[in-house]
Amino acid sequence: MKELLDFAVHVAEEAGKITLQYFQESFDVHIKPDNSPVTDADRSAEEYIRREIEKHFPDDGILGEEFGEKPSRSGLRWLLDPIDGTKSFIRGVPLFGTLIGLESEGESLLGVIRYPPLAQTLAALCGHGCYLNGEPCHVSQTSELSQAAVMMTSFEAVVNDWGLETFLNILKETGFHRTWGDCYAYLLVASGRVDIGFDTTMHAWDIAPLIPIIQEAGGKITNLAGEVSLGMTHAIASNGLLHDVFLQLVRPTIPKKTP
Repeated sequence: MKELLDFAVHVAEEAGKITLQYFQESFDVHIKPDNSPVTDADRSAEEYIRREIEKHFPDDGILGEEFGEKPSRSGLRWLLDPIDGTKSFIRGVPLFGTLIGLESEGESLLGVIRYPPLAQTLAALCGHGCYLNGEPCHVSQTSELSQAAVMMTSFEAVVNDWGLETFLNILKETGFHRTWGDCYAYLLVASGRVDIGFDTTMHAWDIAPLIPIIQEAGGKITNLAGEVSLGMTHAIASNGLLHDVFLQLVRPTIPKKTP
């Protein structure tokens, strides 16, 4: 497993170099059917990672945001998001990352996030800790919700998905709030610089790296029901000490979804 983690770190860092060739340069932006943007940088980085996986682990499956799924023959599946934070990338903001996860039978085994402009790599292997640029990192020890630093990718998404009352309760009951979002929020949680990070919309390629990263850093990551799986469609990550009280804060006011 350590060799697999080393491989994931290497290809994430190399894919990050590809994204930097486009970053703050001129490039085309395309709109996908789900109305999200994609660039040649996203596609080139994912194509590189896929080639390396197929070269070294030809029987493994692959699920990537830009090029779909290749079935697994080995029982292992790599999950890829070449640029998490494409909207930031397009605007020239350096808070984007390349995500790589590896799962077996629905369990995430390792996670890597590479932040190319920041030259930071966050990596975790189940049972072996979480490391930022090779140094152990750990979640914060904040135990009072009123003191908590809370990160979310989009205020608008929280209001639209969880309701205005929920959003206002979060602002009222927690310490301070920023939208240093996408995968950067989870680096901040894992390294103890903020206490809670959450997103109201997630995909398997977002979730897979985060589960081992947050857990191995000593934190907790679940959905609103307190469950953790690669099938989560939203996620709350925390230092663990604040997790249950944050869930108790937001759950009662979230509107019930109509069929």
